[in-house]
Amino acid sequence: MLKQTLTVILAICLGLSASPATANVDDAGTRGAAEADQSGVREWRFRVLLNEREIGYHTFRVSEDGNRSRVEIDAEFNVRILFFNAYRYTHRNEELWQDGCLNRLDSVTDDNGEMLSVDGVSDRGNFIINTESASRATGLSCIRSFAYWNPAFLDSNRLLNAQTGQIVDVLISRRADEVIDISGNAVAALRYTLEMEDGTLSLWYSRDSHQWLALEAPAPGGRVLRYEPVELPFELPAGDRLAQG
Repeated sequence: MLKQTLTVILAICLGLSASPATANVDDAGTRGAAEADQSGVREWRFRVLLNEREIGYHTFRVSEDGNRSRVEIDAEFNVRILFFNAYRYTHRNEELWQDGCLNRLDSVTDDNGEMLSVDGVSDRGNFIINTESASRATGLSCIRSFAYWNPAFLDSNRLLNAQTGQIVDVLISRRADEVIDISGNAVAALRYTLEMEDGTLSLWYSRDSHQWLALEAPAPGGRVLRYEPVELPFELPAGDRLAQG
């Protein structure tokens, strides 16, 4: 039952990717864009919490070269009950983008012992998806994954789930602006909801620069799955930072 519950939560959130739950997480607060600018790579690093309990992390690394982008996604969740691992999840994904469309995808997922792999490629204006069980043409010349890091994805109505290879119908809506806490800073943010068959999640972006800040999804039993930023690839503009904690 726990596995089914968490699989549904992950299905709601998938577009993600990061590194092991045991990876070093900087507790000194959210770092800004200086390091990312020097390396030429933008990186979003999130600690993932189920209610207030940290269960893992999710990382996005984006390298851009003109109209092309390479995205490395790495996520690991580990849910412990007392002294044993009740559920473990890892997801590794590499994506190549061109002109705002997904050009290639390679992902491997370990869903508590169930192994899944998906690869896809754009071939003469048609995106082809290969899974362990089937190969199929989508008939779509331009497709996007759950690319939270790219605000252009907010215009999408269909997205590719990188874990399963399924095309998911989504409804993305702008909601009222909110003030959220980012490492002790009260930040003015734009809030969006992403609705799909498996559930609804909330996304927050910075008001001035429209950069991704946070994610939250409801979980069964009244719980909440939340992405809390550890490192963002940009400095929050002064207009977005309302107060210092």
